Amino acid sequence: MPARVASSGHRLCIYGCSFTYGTGLADDETFTALLQALLPDARVHNRGIGGHGTVQNLLQFRTDLREGAVDAAIFAVISDHKYRNIVHPHRMRQVRGPEWHRIGIEHRPTAHRAADGTLAIRYSPFWRPGLMYSDLDGYLPDAEDILPDDYSINSTTFAVLETAKEMAQSHGVPLLIALLDDLDPGFNAGLIQQFPDALDVSTPYDPVHTFLPADIHPNVEANRLFAERLADPAALLCEHDGVAR
Repeated sequence: MPARVASSGHRLCIYGCSFTYGTGLADDETFTALLQALLPDARVHNRGIGGHGTVQNLLQFRTDLREGAVDAAIFAVISDHKYRNIVHPHRMRQVRGPEWHRIGIEHRPTAHRAADGTLAIRYSPFWRPGLMYSDLDGYLPDAEDILPDDYSINSTTFAVLETAKEMAQSHGVPLLIALLDDLDPGFNAGLIQQFPDALDVSTPYDPVHTFLPADIHPNVEANRLFAERLADPAALLCEHDGVAR
């Protein structure tokens, strides 16, 4: 991690997608690297992976907890995660081609709610040859007609985040949820209502804060703002175990 000077200290892991990884940015331009510069006594770890949703973040967090590799955590969320977390037809269509099968990626973890409201993670297979040349594509543009309503879709992501918070609490690890985009105000409002301690650090979806028109990802300015807005809350997370900013 650029700007890291401490060889020991509080390990702050930031879980997310390409917005966290820093698509389009140099390593030292990502908000995780900028946050590291603001927290010299901590060790910031970038756990962002492009294309991942909250379910994959939860699984990585679970592994880190088991291995004792995290002292504090930030779950960086964008609204599109709510579709990545379920078996959404548009998302599954993107990965059902043979190239994924050839490189050994067999399935994606997805979240499901049982009738009693409990959360389960299932593994939905990519490789479905019977669908490769079917007429299913003709129905996909109207997939919203057969999907659950927004409330149900959102609540599934909220259940994943609630599970993450429960896991964190059981291990004595402080966890913060941070919103990085504002493309779905309803999702953001619902998340803040469900988790009042969550933090909205989002920036506008415009050429000033993204690489538009070439790319939708947050640019240098947006990442600077992310780091600036996360600095004090992240410092409080680190102080939980006595590592001061």
